Amino acid sequence: MQNTSLDGDLDAADELSTVAAAAGSHSFRFTATAGGFFAVWIVNLFLSIITLGIYSAWATVRKKRYFYAHTWVADANFEYHGNPIAILKGRLIAVAAFAAYSGVAHFMPKLAAAAAVVLFAAAPWLIARSMAFNAYNSSYRNIRFRFQASYKDVLKGIWPFVLVLALAFFVPDWDPASKQAPPVSFWVVIGLQMLAIAAVYPYVVGSLKKLQVNHAQYGTAAFGTELGLGAFYKIYFLALLILFGAALVAGAIGAGLAMLSPMTVPVVIVAAYFAIGSLLLAYSKSRIGNLVFNNTRLDRQVSFISNLKLGKLAWIYMSNLFAILLSLGLAIPWAVVRVMRYRAECLSLQTDVSLDKFISGVSAQVGATGEELGEFFNIDLSL
Repeated sequence: MQNTSLDGDLDAADELSTVAAAAGSHSFRFTATAGGFFAVWIVNLFLSIITLGIYSAWATVRKKRYFYAHTWVADANFEYHGNPIAILKGRLIAVAAFAAYSGVAHFMPKLAAAAAVVLFAAAPWLIARSMAFNAYNSSYRNIRFRFQASYKDVLKGIWPFVLVLALAFFVPDWDPASKQAPPVSFWVVIGLQMLAIAAVYPYVVGSLKKLQVNHAQYGTAAFGTELGLGAFYKIYFLALLILFGAALVAGAIGAGLAMLSPMTVPVVIVAAYFAIGSLLLAYSKSRIGNLVFNNTRLDRQVSFISNLKLGKLAWIYMSNLFAILLSLGLAIPWAVVRVMRYRAECLSLQTDVSLDKFISGVSAQVGATGEELGEFFNIDLSL
């Protein structure tokens, strides 16, 4: 009896050890190469040009399929199943809407704000449809992602932009072609619009990020986050401080060099523009990416760890910009692959149970409920 009990304990210990080994951290990998993506990119660019942009829908699908196929985690890659015709339909709708708004703004300026409100009213539907399309056409281990949000759900996230649009109704008429300076009230309203944008932008970004997570699913397993919007306001407030601080430093350096050699001023301005832009972009991307991933769970069993570094990402962005300029754009594939690889290197998922066991459970549930594909997914409205 004692030996049997001991054997049973050893078997249980072995089983626990196996589960512990299967659970744990799984790092993401991005295996694409600059040369491989260049071949895809140059063909996409050529065909998009000669077809006056029509092929761009097929180009998007080719690019996404290439990127998904080279994004790996736990020895499996992602897949993209988007239909180019659906993307083309969405782009034609977007172009038609933009053309209609531009026409109204040019020939009937006073109705431009009203037209913007009409387009804004359609925005929640467009956003929900786009997110649903892209989620459904993405899969991992033959299980598709989903996104289910209503018009009302999206509207709750973007409604503050109505305040910005409402202020447009109060902008006084002024003809830029006239020799008269705009009235003071013109600048007051424009200033209020800028303040309104600064005030609501973190709210909208945070709300949409939470919407993307809390209404997304991997098969039947739901993603979730309890992030508060205050964290997004903190990020953008610090970004504003960084902008002011960097601008002051760049201004001081520029003034000092101008005293020594006025010819260096244009060079300093361009370099400062790229450096500050890269710093702000890296700051927002790294902080928001880390914030969202590190506070997201999948079915309460899978969590994510993101550790993007501000300095590293800023250097990548800035050196990419200079490489693209010096190569007249030919370095774009190299720059894109470089960013994607770094982002993947900084991301991993942590499982509380065996990942294979978790995915098997999700797959069984999907098989029981079935996969439905209706007309809802026949248009992609993302650009």
